[in-house]
Amino acid sequence: MRFVSFGPRGNERPGVLVNDSVLPLSRVMADIGIAPTGTIRNLLPFLDRVGEGITEALDRGDELIPITGTRLGPPIADPPNLFDCGANYLSHLAEIGAEATPTLPVIFQKPRSALAGPTDAIVRPLECVNLDYEAELTIVIGKAGRRIPAERAADHIAGYLITNDVSARDLGEGESRKLNAPALFQLMRAKGWDTFQPTGPWLVTLDEARDYEDIRIQTWVNDELRQDAYGKEMIHSPYQIIEWLSATTTLQPGDLITTGTPGGVAAGMATPKWLAPGDTVRIEMTGLGQMCTPVLDEQGTRARG
Repeated sequence: MRFVSFGPRGNERPGVLVNDSVLPLSRVMADIGIAPTGTIRNLLPFLDRVGEGITEALDRGDELIPITGTRLGPPIADPPNLFDCGANYLSHLAEIGAEATPTLPVIFQKPRSALAGPTDAIVRPLECVNLDYEAELTIVIGKAGRRIPAERAADHIAGYLITNDVSARDLGEGESRKLNAPALFQLMRAKGWDTFQPTGPWLVTLDEARDYEDIRIQTWVNDELRQDAYGKEMIHSPYQIIEWLSATTTLQPGDLITTGTPGGVAAGMATPKWLAPGDTVRIEMTGLGQMCTPVLDEQGTRARG
């Protein structure tokens, strides 16, 4: 199944992709005892029953909405948590000059306000010049749990989707270099701006998604291929990331967990090609579709110098 959230920003409705159309799921959810005003997150613990409800809805001829001209929002528009994993590809570590390979997953969080849909604009903040992209395969948790061993982690995965972990490379340093204090690095300032986590176009359930190792991750900027890698190149697998993260916190249905970006980001270039207004970022992953997001400037007076 390929689940979507569709409609105006902030008022998206749950649906499922049927060929080139969207089947709204409110009635299906009501039929199986889930509040019809709920979201995709609410139905994740009941995927087996949802599948039967979708079949019944198609048999009785429920309305299908053509996807053309329909805005898609983040498939999970209301995740309990946005967990992002960094430093998880050797190619990315090499391009940014890292001198060591982490033996443990590196996890941080973003605010929910960073979420955007698969065609929504990435807005470059007034304070930012060095805007960068990071294509990341993303885990959607379907079953709650804590201290989940890696060998059972797949039981807790609802499926995968695409994420762009957008980064303001020039805003993270803060006073860390000036005061020679790494603890002063401003990670939220680099990663947490509104629109800095486009996701989509749909959530592909685990039974239909390829094994993560075989998922090809590609990024184009204005039709120039920038990133091209496979999930098998991760240092820590999705299952190991779940084990590590769930030791700290109970994972909830709808939690999003990114798995790091491969080499090819602007920051890794000898002469960085930063994102600028007018650019378009297209990310494709095998079996997961594609996101195509324009880049715009925040309206206002941009700082000089």
